[in-house]
Amino acid sequence: MERFQVFDIAVVGEGELTLVELLHVLHANQPLASVAGLVIRDGETLRATGRRPFITDLDSLPFPAWDLLEGFPQCYLPAPFKVRQLPAATLVTSRGCPNTCIFCDRSVFGASCHAYSADYVVRQMVELQRRYGIREFSFEDDTFITFKTRLKEICSRLIDLRLDLSWSCLGRVNHVTAENLALMRRAGCWQISYGIESGSPEILSLINKRVSLDQVRQAVQLSRKAGIRSKGFFILGHPGETRATLRMTSDFALELPLDDISVSLMTPFPGTELYRRAAEFGTFDPDWGRMSLLNVVFVPHGLTAEDLLALRRI
Repeated sequence: MERFQVFDIAVVGEGELTLVELLHVLHANQPLASVAGLVIRDGETLRATGRRPFITDLDSLPFPAWDLLEGFPQCYLPAPFKVRQLPAATLVTSRGCPNTCIFCDRSVFGASCHAYSADYVVRQMVELQRRYGIREFSFEDDTFITFKTRLKEICSRLIDLRLDLSWSCLGRVNHVTAENLALMRRAGCWQISYGIESGSPEILSLINKRVSLDQVRQAVQLSRKAGIRSKGFFILGHPGETRATLRMTSDFALELPLDDISVSLMTPFPGTELYRRAAEFGTFDPDWGRMSLLNVVFVPHGLTAEDLLALRRI
């Protein structure tokens, strides 16, 4: 709001309830200050109306209004590497993340995990299949496999319903088990994307990843044994990164039996701990327009932009 003067109102945090109240207040020409969860521009001043509590019962929310998306799902195709069959849809079935990686922003959904029930999730999938012919789902939750009881219930329901669906998800390497992976495979899961980030234990510690290289190895091996593909996300240019740690990451990525890989450049997004501390670890260009994960906007002390780009090209 400070940076872009064209915005008069911002909804902070979860938006469903706040937005409904905001529309009612605007329609009735009532004071905006009565709506919790806003930042309002008042002349030269920005005023916050107070944080709205998180929605504890996500099942109370209606399904998304897919019918309002013109051409859905044919006009909303995911990237080819994310799906095995079409039509496909993306779902986010939980909110919040308890992890404290310094490059992630948790300001919207917070650190406390809350999720839709297994029944709600499966009903969404059934509705999308029957109404729109969806055959593939991509779960974009940060913590989809964290809720182990819910995960088992979702998988068991999908197996019982025999919907002939395929799906993929994100996961932390320290949250998967052989039992759950076998169940996920039976339920249609074909790929898990793991945030591996670095091959250096020191870097993983510095960025508060709270996983070990052995846990990474085990998760990838267990996934392969279960018949589920593994995709690894790596980042180049962490705080404290050196040519030696870059080489460790490259070697580790080549060592792992991954089926797919994504390599991005460290980007200190607004709202993250690294955004606030970037100058402590290197040089930082805070131009929001260049923050694409593909441009070099942060260079750790002792390295150059070319060091990062050269390794990314390997």
